[in-house]
Amino acid sequence: MGSHTQPLSTDTATHCYLQSSKPVYCDVELTRMVRALWTLDSQSGLCRSTFSFPQLLHGGCTALQANAASGVAVAEECVARFQELRGGRAHRFVVFKVDDALQRVVVDKVGERGAGFGDLTASLPADDCRYAVYDHDFTVEDATATGEAQAAPRSKIFFVAWSPEAAAVRSKMVYASSCDGFRKELDGVQVDLQATEPSELTLDVLNDHAS
Repeated sequence: MGSHTQPLSTDTATHCYLQSSKPVYCDVELTRMVRALWTLDSQSGLCRSTFSFPQLLHGGCTALQANAASGVAVAEECVARFQELRGGRAHRFVVFKVDDALQRVVVDKVGERGAGFGDLTASLPADDCRYAVYDHDFTVEDATATGEAQAAPRSKIFFVAWSPEAAAVRSKMVYASSCDGFRKELDGVQVDLQATEPSELTLDVLNDHAS
């Protein structure tokens, strides 16, 4: 039997969306947009999106994108700045954004090596989404040869998916659908974090995940 198209209920569309695109966040308004069109495979019972998110947002539903991927490309500078942070420890953090044309992930801000965690959080807008990487320095208690505890320096690179409640639905949708693909470009990230408000992105949260 072949595939056929049909409108799905909100609950079914939400279930399919969550399974196919694995977004970072989802809300009621986003669900209303996502349920515009789905292909239901009558044999497998699986749902596949028949649109890319930028096309949906601009009113078209023409091209097939695997796993409801957004099709947003990654600028070469993003990987270059990340490698400088990871390999050369040239930066403390890098913030990335999707450009206004919804075509590419680009570098938004770069924090110099002497910058602190507060500089990173200050670089994240309260009303829009961002991605970021942060090189977090911390210490752990190591036992010395004499059995005494001694603080030993460590570091881990965090990937942050920032999606505040005040961000527009379109922004949440594009960032959620592009997250996995972009994250795969950053080889060497050690910890992944998702945050929707400042209380979910603090030094205590980083230290809890680093240990």
